[in-house]
This record gives sequence, C-alpha cells and structure tokens, in this order.
Amino acid sequence: MEWHDRFFRGLYTRVLAHQFQHAASLDHARAVRRMLRVRRGARVLDIPCGMGRVTLPLARMGLRMTGVDREPGYISRARRAATRARLRVTFIRADMRDLDATGEFDAAFNWFGSFGYFSDRENLEFLRRVFRALKPGGRFLVDGPNKSFILSHFYKGNDEWVGGVRIIHRNAFDRRAGRAITRWTFIRSRRRETHTSSMRIFAGGELRALLRKAGFRDIRLYGRLGRTPFSRHSRRLIAVGRKPRGATD
Repeated sequence: MEWHDRFFRGLYTRVLAHQFQHAASLDHARAVRRMLRVRRGARVLDIPCGMGRVTLPLARMGLRMTGVDREPGYISRARRAATRARLRVTFIRADMRDLDATGEFDAAFNWFGSFGYFSDRENLEFLRRVFRALKPGGRFLVDGPNKSFILSHFYKGNDEWVGGVRIIHRNAFDRRAGRAITRWTFIRSRRRETHTSSMRIFAGGELRALLRKAGFRDIRLYGRLGRTPFSRHSRRLIAVGRKPRGATD
C-alpha cells in the first residue's frame, strides 16, 4: 500500500474541507485562469480536484470544467456543491495516473502541492498523459513548493489546528531522492491518526526539465500565484508549459 492510499481519508477529509476560506479559493481560481490564459467556454481539466475548491469557482467564470480525483468522498462532495450552485461540471472518480484522454482539453492544471506523490517514472508518465489529453496549443499548470526555499528555511516540526483537528508535523528531507518525508499526526477528540508522506520536491530547473521531457514547450516559471517572477527565494514554484501546435499525441 502506498502512503497516499490512506492519507486523504479519515481526519484529513475534515482538514481539507476547512483549510481555505472562500476568498482564498476564489483568488487561487483567478490566478489559475490568468496563468492558463483561457477564455469563457474553454474546456479545462482540474487533476486532482479534491472537493472542487478551485474547480467550482472556475465553472462560475464560464469555463467548462472537468474534475478528476480518486477519493469517492471528495467527488461526492464536489458534485453536491455543483448541484447546489446549479453549475454544470463533470466530476470523475479516477486515479490521476489513469488519465485516458486524447486532445480533449484546452488547458489543465495540478494545483497546490498535488504533484510528486509517485515515483519519478510515474510522475513523468502522469505528465505525458496530461500532454496527450490537451489539444495542440493547450497549456498545463503545475504548482508546488520550491525545493530551494524548503532547504533554506527547513523546519523540523510544526503544530497547528485546522477545522477542529490538531495537526502535528515532523519533517525530514532526503536530499539524494529529492523527497520531503513528513510524519503527520491528526487528533480530534479521542481519535488519533498517524501517516507518513513522501513527496518529490522540485527546483525550478528540475521541474522545467521534466516538463520538457514530457513534451511541453514555452515553459514559464512563476512565484506566488503567478504575481511574481520565480526565483530560488520563492516559497511556491508554479510552472506553465504549452503543448506545441504541431505536436502528435
């Protein structure tokens, strides 16, 4: 069993539901739309979409959204929210590694630290599947923490509360593998869960090279929400690549 087979269930479901206020989610959605340069009516893929936190605001902006996530509870919540808001959004329960589409989308994005869960081979294969799913000229955005920032601001632990859940982090970094290893403890009332995550963290040049290997070109790097140029001091690393117009799938 892989670490992400259990992590996103249980108490983390409550954490995810309370992690961001509506204003922050709307700000994120606007940033995604701006960096992808998509207009009303464009078909856009959010993978993985979680509970639709960014998917739904983008649908309200007139984009034709599809969200993919492997967690059935997240997909059910997202569908209910779309129904309440009278939004037409397609939500699909699937592992993002199993994406099977060809030339369907004008743009796609992988938002807020949802890339790097898998082995290097699987991470690259995921990027190639996204590349194939895009129309020629389509853009893909991937966002995550910046390795240079993490290494220069490394902290071994943290303790916080989100949605009534106490979260205890204990961090390590495997420099050889380029992976952040975090032991998580979630506590709510008498319930206690522990998990260990392993995330591949990229520097700007590493992520650019991986996207190029998957076929993307015209790759641009940004800092926070695309409002600042990327540098080694940026907390976030956002990359946007384009599928060449003459590309074959």
